[in-house]
Amino acid sequence: MWPPIIAIMEEREKRIADGLEAAKKADDSLEEAQLAFDQEINKAKAEAAEILEKANSRASQIVNDATEKAEVEAEKILSSASKTIENDVNKAKEELRQKMSELIIDTSEKILGDEISPEKHQELLQKAAQSYKE
Repeated sequence: MWPPIIAIMEEREKRIADGLEAAKKADDSLEEAQLAFDQEINKAKAEAAEILEKANSRASQIVNDATEKAEVEAEKILSSASKTIENDVNKAKEELRQKMSELIIDTSEKILGDEISPEKHQELLQKAAQSYKE
């Protein structure tokens, strides 16, 4: 009678041992899966950080490029405005010289009581312009 009980107990112990071994293997597999998962998470975090760094770098580059372009454009606008102002000032000076010369000639004609010839008129204009420049 004892031998069948011993056989049942041995069978039960074997099943328990097999179950424990299966649990151990499952536990080992779980640890391996957890390690693999952690490695993948770390890899994904590193990739995300790299992508973010590249995006920030690109954004900075875009801002720098836009700033440089804006500075160049502002410089062009200032240069153009400066040239326009200079041209307008020169034009106004020339017009003023011309008006002054005409005024001087008209006044001279009235004082002298004579009409001045075109050659004399031109000579007086040049002298007046020359004296104004000095």
